[in-house]
Amino acid sequence: MPFEKWEPKPDYERVPASATIVQSRLIRLPVPVADMLRLRGKANAHLFYDRKRKVIGIKAIDRKEEGAAKIRQSSKSTSIHVPSFFRHYQIDVPGIKRFHCWYDERERMAIIDISRPSPRGRPSGT
Repeated sequence: MPFEKWEPKPDYERVPASATIVQSRLIRLPVPVADMLRLRGKANAHLFYDRKRKVIGIKAIDRKEEGAAKIRQSSKSTSIHVPSFFRHYQIDVPGIKRFHCWYDERERMAIIDISRPSPRGRPSGT
């Protein structure tokens, strides 16, 4: 059997990537996850919701457009503050919860599965 070179994986590939949603108003992503989801360096995003699958879609854009949410970036995280989105779709996330996320190549957008919180998430209200 030929030797295979081991390549260490970035942190976000070692464990499932997760997005944190804070009290149905803020989506927060650590920098490695935001990079993987192709949101770093972008100024705005359009948000989508699939009621049947309970997934949020985030499609980053370079310029401000009507109905686009502002992407805020710091050295440690990327966040999108969208309380009206959560109200419109009646999405209730009490406290602070983590959800599995990934980049969908076909849809060309980041996907956050809110159908069930990640077991790594913090208890409600912390």
